[in-house]
Parts: sequence; C-alpha cells; structure tokens
Amino acid sequence: MTGVMAFGDSVLKGVISENNKYKICPDCFLNICAASFGINIENNAKFGNTVSRGAESIEKNLDKIKNSSSLKYILLEFGGNDCDFNWEKISENPQESHNPKTDIKLFSRIYTDILKKLKSTGKIPVLLSLPPIDSQNYFNTLSQNLNKDNILNWLGKKVQRIFDWHERYNLEVFNIALNNNVKIIDITSKFLEQPDYSLFLCPDGIHPNKEGHKIIAEAITGYVTKHNIIF
Repeated sequence: MTGVMAFGDSVLKGVISENNKYKICPDCFLNICAASFGINIENNAKFGNTVSRGAESIEKNLDKIKNSSSLKYILLEFGGNDCDFNWEKISENPQESHNPKTDIKLFSRIYTDILKKLKSTGKIPVLLSLPPIDSQNYFNTLSQNLNKDNILNWLGKKVQRIFDWHERYNLEVFNIALNNNVKIIDITSKFLEQPDYSLFLCPDGIHPNKEGHKIIAEAITGYVTKHNIIF
C-alpha cells in the first residue's frame, strides 16, 4: 500500500556524495519519514531532474495516481537543477550571456501545471522548499577541470551569486505554493537556523549529508504533527 508518492531531483532521491562519488543514503529523509509514519513512500525522484522532466514522469504516472485508493499525498521537490547553468560553456565563453536550465518564468508555469494536473486526480500535492547551498564548496566542485577564473569573472567575482540565484528559485517555490493554495514544508529554515549549515551538506556544497537528511526528516515530521496530517 502506497501512502505517498514522491517526484523530484537527487535531494529527494536521497543522493549524497562521499569521496567524489554519489550514492543513495539508506537513511535518507524519505526512508526516515516512511518508518516514522508507518507508511510506504514510492520515490520516483531522479538524479538531475528538472521540473520539465518531473512533469513528464508525473504524466506517465497520472493514471496510477488517479486510480490508487491508498494514495493521498504527492510530494514534490524541484528547482535545484532548474536554476543551474552549463558551467563548461561558461568556462569556455565567459563573455557571453548564459541561461539557466529552466527560465524562472517557465519553471513557475510548468510547476503550476503539475499542481493543476495533480489536483484534478483528487490527490493533495505538497511542496518541499530547497535546502540552501554552500556557494564556495559548490564553486570548487563545479569548476573542477574548468577555467575557474573565467567562471569567477562571469559571476562578477562573487561566488555568493550562486547562492543568491539558487535562493531566487527557492523563493519562487514558496510563491508557487501560495498562488496555488498548496501546502509547502519549509526545510530551508531548518538549515539556516544552524550555526553553520554547511556542516549538514556534502563536500559538493549542494546535497544534504546524512545529518542533513535528519534535519529534513525533522522538518517534515514536525509539519505533519503540527497540522495533524493523517495518511
């Protein structure tokens, strides 16, 4: 019996990086939550997923979602890949303008369409906000084997711009939830309230580590308890 179905990117999938290799964390936050709530969670998240890829996956599963009597909630987490850039091209041509993988207006439009389709099935979509990133560690990761100076120049010599751009999409997720009257679980604040949230991220600066997954699980379980959500 599936209580929750989830769609998103590598954060939702439970990917962590160790020794420059990616793997699935067995104690990822969805597994923690499933055990805590005593439910099954079907995790359809995929590494590298953008909101458009997520929309395709949801479309393929739409009949299954609609016809599942045990399914009530659809958990969604997108934005971390949508806001990202082709850093190799930036490294090669820093003087040119470069666009993110998904323009923010398109991101909002596709995400909104997803919510409308899910609502039409009678299920309840729930959004997750994004965990913050460590700009410096992510810069060190993305610029490996590339021209760091060129990338830094394109960033206006401010690595902080990576965080700012990522947060712009995160704020848009909150706006999408508000504009569509959809529940959103704020996991961002749980990281930012830590003295040094980077300690809860992997060395790549973007994926929560094992302890970071515990923080996300606490945010979700706290939200469920506060709002008396029943699966």
